[in-house]
Amino acid sequence: MADPSDLLQQLRPLRAPPPDGAADILLMALIGCGAGALLTLAILFWRARRRPLRRAALSALASARALPATERLAAQARMLRDLVGALEGGVAHSQGESWLTRLDAIFATNLFSEGEGRAFGDALYRPRVDDPSERLDRALQKLLSRLDR
Repeated sequence: MADPSDLLQQLRPLRAPPPDGAADILLMALIGCGAGALLTLAILFWRARRRPLRRAALSALASARALPATERLAAQARMLRDLVGALEGGVAHSQGESWLTRLDAIFATNLFSEGEGRAFGDALYRPRVDDPSERLDRALQKLLSRLDR
């Protein structure tokens, strides 16, 4: 067995980190904080961009409440066209079933293709015996409240 004093002589001395090592660690921490701040700002900016659309749509719905039933339904339909055009960056040209399917996809629902929202398809241009505008108003308000995802 080796002499313990020989083993101690073979040990390396402790070394302190280089003097500029603390600066490197500080720089990496600052870069990480900066990246986190930029990501947070990007998320906040993206969410803030969506809020005015929701507010404008809710405002259009509120102003449509004072209209007669047929005009109210048309105003709701116009609000949906404007909203989809703003969300997708263009003009919403779809009609009929494809329009209703598109609305369902945007709002993640089946209200438009299977429910009361069918009134915004071809039925919008036919005379109606009932007035779905109040029920649609409540349903649209609920859908718009989820728009900010």
